[in-house]
Amino acid sequence: MQSRTSFTNQTPLPTTVSEDAVLRTLRDHAAMIEQNPLVIHYERCAPPEDAPADEAHGIWYELTDRISYLPWGLLQGKVRYRGCFHDTPQGLRTHIYAPMGVHIRNHWTVHRRRRESYAGEDNPLGELYLQEEIELRCPFGTTSFVRRTLSQAHRELVARLADAGRG
Repeated sequence: MQSRTSFTNQTPLPTTVSEDAVLRTLRDHAAMIEQNPLVIHYERCAPPEDAPADEAHGIWYELTDRISYLPWGLLQGKVRYRGCFHDTPQGLRTHIYAPMGVHIRNHWTVHRRRRESYAGEDNPLGELYLQEEIELRCPFGTTSFVRRTLSQAHRELVARLADAGRG
């Protein structure tokens, strides 16, 4: 039995980060993969024969993660999976096909929150933030483990993205 969960993370970015730099990093698949703290190996691969039509022409990677099954690294293992990457006008869309029927769809976008306009201000710019919309599908009973592992890794990935986007 599969469980489906959707959630959104919004992370404000430092004022020293430019929108163009973050977009460049999002669309640099190698950079995105390398900034994920779980990934220990990756290589580009051909789409699987059974790839959905909307992903058959995407850019595919085979990835290997090191994950901890128990706290404090008491029991670790490796997980190998494939993922499809699509650049979008505002960022990056990915679909991860992990073992045990785990599917993770991410849509990373960069947005600028508008501030309220005060007298004399013309179209003021607001805070820049990174939004990650996540749809997680996995076997019932594994949702909290997968979501926790994903959230921890993505917090670090976002911090690394902010560092990469400076300048």
